[in-house]
Amino acid sequence: MTVHSRLSLFLSLLFFVVIGGFCGLCLAGESNSNEQFLAANQAYEAGDLATAIEIYESLAAHAGVSASLCYNLSNSYARNGQIGKAVAGYERALLLAPGDKDIRTTLQLLRQDNGLLTEHISVRQQLATLLGLNQWTALAAFLLVAMALLQLAAWFFPVAAKVSWSVTAGCLLLLAICLAGVLVQYQNWQQAVIISPETSLLISPFAGAESTHIIEEGRLVRIMKVHNNYALINDDQGRRGWIPGSSFERIAVTMADQPKP
Repeated sequence: MTVHSRLSLFLSLLFFVVIGGFCGLCLAGESNSNEQFLAANQAYEAGDLATAIEIYESLAAHAGVSASLCYNLSNSYARNGQIGKAVAGYERALLLAPGDKDIRTTLQLLRQDNGLLTEHISVRQQLATLLGLNQWTALAAFLLVAMALLQLAAWFFPVAAKVSWSVTAGCLLLLAICLAGVLVQYQNWQQAVIISPETSLLISPFAGAESTHIIEEGRLVRIMKVHNNYALINDDQGRRGWIPGSSFERIAVTMADQPKP
């Protein structure tokens, strides 16, 4: 065996060892996360809500969030009387799994039991929540590609102008619906939930500012802008004002929002 052949064999073996080790670490990490998830579920079933919440939160911080994790954590919050955090978690789960009826029904019941139901939800909002932001975006991209291919095919395979215009008009209509869905879901990603009991809505972003209203825990708000430790918000009843940064939790959690280990 030549030196070149031995070197090639050594590099090949090294490659497979590295890949195998990496896969082993990934599987070990996944196995550990699954064990923790099951332990949290058992604690929840046993009524040990503090332990269940602690494990779920640790998993979210270190392994990332999933629809099932957000849902189970929110169930724990709800049973523990933390209505705001429960609503935020259910909303977060719906962003990850917009078609899950169990999550949507549980959130609806929680809002109903705590007087948080929105009086009117527009048809556009209802339709937009059928799919997630990524799904609407992917569908819009697919329609754009389909329209481009349709126009390209018309050059090589002439068809009746009426048929071509009808198909193009249909694609444009569906594209407009998709773009509306993208816009609504993007706005939903900018929302937050009040997690403090009876948060005061202030006229300015300063301590001691006059309060105009009290916003209930669990109420959905939209963050308009942030100034120091205060945020200017609109709530789902049309009220507008400033609230402390500690009184709300954003629904769309980024890595920067995750607690540090």
